Amino acid sequence: MPLDSQNVQLLALAALFSLIYAGRLVKGSPKETPEGLSFPLKPLVLWARAVVVPLYFVLLAWPLWKEHRPIPWWLPVLLLALLALVGFQMPGTIIFTPTTLIQRFWFRKEKSMRYDEVMSVQFIGAGRMTRVLGDNRVSITHTWNHSGSEQFRKELERRTGKRALR
Repeated sequence: MPLDSQNVQLLALAALFSLIYAGRLVKGSPKETPEGLSFPLKPLVLWARAVVVPLYFVLLAWPLWKEHRPIPWWLPVLLLALLALVGFQMPGTIIFTPTTLIQRFWFRKEKSMRYDEVMSVQFIGAGRMTRVLGDNRVSITHTWNHSGSEQFRKELERRTGKRALR
């Protein structure tokens, strides 16, 4: 197989889908921080979004640049818009402080609820996501993108005394 731009694009797309699938299989682990126990995104998920997606857009523009054709103005605009959307939609890091459950995002306002404000804990999508609902109208969601699903559920149950509804 010759390594031309079309084959490189197909390989990059295959790598992207492989990383997305592998991100579901990798468990990850929580980290102890000065604030408390932290459940960040899995490193593999961050790499898939931060490296492979922009790389694929570069591979789309490569044949145009190589043939000395102008790159359409909308391609970099589309890339920036997509990166902003991905950054805005990224699940935030969840932190168990001594008194509060906090979810911090990159481009959105953080969410927080005290442990005594937790009304219910729900499993969603065959247990791949855990949603914590508070009586202060806050919802914090631990997705498959986060590290340590089982540790999150156990720590949540220990701190709130609430069992998850299936």
